Amino acid sequence: MELHFIINSNAGNGRGIKRWEQFKQDLTLPYTTHWTQYAGHTLLIVKEITERATKQNPVCLIAVGGDGTVHEVLNGVVHFEHVYIGVIAAGSGNDFARGFETFKTGKQLEQFIKYPTRSLHDYGSALFNGTSKYFINNFGVGFDAFVAMKANESKLKKSLNRWKLGKLSYPYYVISALFTYKPFHLTILLDGKEQRFENVWFTTVSNQPYFGGGMKLSPASNTCDGTLEVTVVSNLSKWKLLFVFGSVFFAKHTGMREVHQFSMHSIQLFFEEPIMAHADGEKQKLQQHMNTIEISVHQKAWSLAK
Repeated sequence: MELHFIINSNAGNGRGIKRWEQFKQDLTLPYTTHWTQYAGHTLLIVKEITERATKQNPVCLIAVGGDGTVHEVLNGVVHFEHVYIGVIAAGSGNDFARGFETFKTGKQLEQFIKYPTRSLHDYGSALFNGTSKYFINNFGVGFDAFVAMKANESKLKKSLNRWKLGKLSYPYYVISALFTYKPFHLTILLDGKEQRFENVWFTTVSNQPYFGGGMKLSPASNTCDGTLEVTVVSNLSKWKLLFVFGSVFFAKHTGMREVHQFSMHSIQLFFEEPIMAHADGEKQKLQQHMNTIEISVHQKAWSLAK
């Protein structure tokens, strides 16, 4: 089995490098390292490696970074067989590490290489702007995407990362965005039934429970049950929205009448105007006159090294 490490040196404001330096001390098996240089570079690296994977010579890709790094790795492997994905968590939010198993030590990884075991998990795909984007944690539109963009591009997050507190940037920008963000109208088509929601703050489709650096938005989500869960938050005041984000860390938001949650295999979202979106926290934007997103689940379609 080929062993490749995809290392994001910028993850967690340099935590990717430090985590790798610690981890490699326990490694004795041969491996290849790949250092990402820019946004999208991981995707190119992964595609080149996975094209060589065969049943006789499988490939194990270990992402050393945060949720964005794992997101690009997934998007590079979804059309290839005989590929295992593993993760060494080194980001600021690390929501993937909360919902999936990760490697903590080099000895643990070497045990896997000698005696490979895996678990099969779902992922989601979102079709918009004429192309598909795949996600492993969640796909969101509206307020949470706006906050994710602000947090990821902020100097505050980089400063907090130095103290391993980068995930606190998300709650900060939740409060800040309350005063500038404008809710939207949403129509969904689910199982042939149309529903309309007014004054929607955000809609998130989840594959696993966590988002935003540990918020347990979708407690019912299971990464291998063949479904995704949709959360729509609408018709509530700014201050009650703040309460929702406070209670979501403890999954106390699910009983609120303004919070709508349901499971799905596929769903269509219709908007009246272009809107900000994110896939695993990575910024997306709908183009003009393309205000529809089609989301579906791919059941047990990728292998987690464990």
